[in-house]
Amino acid sequence: MRMPRLGLWMTQALVLSLAVSCGGASDIGVPSHDETFEEGWKAFRAQAVESSARPGVFIVEGDIAIHGEEALRKYYKEYMSRTSQSLTVLLRDSGGGVIVDDVLGEAEKHSLTYCISPRFPSDKQVRVAAAMTAAGLSWSRRVGVSFAHLESEDVWCDSEESGPNLRVNFEVRYVSGPSAFIALSFPPSSTDRILWIYERAFVSSTANGQTLEATLRHELGHVMGFRHEHIWISPVAGEPECKVEDLDQPGRQDDARQLVGGYDVLSVMHYAQCRPAGSPWAYAQTETDYRAAISIYGLAPSLIVSAVTPL
Repeated sequence: MRMPRLGLWMTQALVLSLAVSCGGASDIGVPSHDETFEEGWKAFRAQAVESSARPGVFIVEGDIAIHGEEALRKYYKEYMSRTSQSLTVLLRDSGGGVIVDDVLGEAEKHSLTYCISPRFPSDKQVRVAAAMTAAGLSWSRRVGVSFAHLESEDVWCDSEESGPNLRVNFEVRYVSGPSAFIALSFPPSSTDRILWIYERAFVSSTANGQTLEATLRHELGHVMGFRHEHIWISPVAGEPECKVEDLDQPGRQDDARQLVGGYDVLSVMHYAQCRPAGSPWAYAQTETDYRAAISIYGLAPSLIVSAVTPL
């Protein structure tokens, strides 16, 4: 999650202009699909946002980190052909060009363990631990996923000597100093499983509901494979980030998307600044969020037990 910036929708405009310029009749004929893809990829790559602090790490959709050129190219390929379901799900190439939902597997969804880097200042580490627990519970109390902080693994978290802690599903790391970012997450298929929390996450205003816990609810949604809900809206004046992925109007047959359950303007996955004027700013799951997540991951085990146990 970050403050408004020029979003990925500008990429679509550039890609679209390239496709139009290349698609007309000419003496050399109409370009092949591969040629058009390569031209679009070059345009996409030229404007990709690369982290100044972490060379080789590219930021897409405002708060998702893609590690390396090959992974960025794969993201672009999937991005150009993806469809989606309720809560707008990320997709991935499962091999051989077969596109599937990029969601957690049956085993992984109940083993979302994490450690918290000891590089956090002590007071901030306490706040992060509490916020991560609360944010995880905000999903798992109703949805069939389980987040767990393994405190015993914190000492091995974010270690320069041993590398990533492979005894946990993901690490929570700290980035100090000024930055445009608040937090960065990752999709389920990522091999670099790090949730980054920036210094700004601790100083963001709580008046509009963007607390640390609220930010982490949103970021854990990305960990579960959910995309931004505001990709469905038309551009908002003065807020270019509110159209980060697609210039097409909602409902177009060529969106290559299918939204099940209806667009939810108050979704926890919807940037608050992209909502209609006067809307609440709180980052919290709505009933639509929960129902959509349950359609993918099932009910929380405790709810299943209570539903089938006789009184």
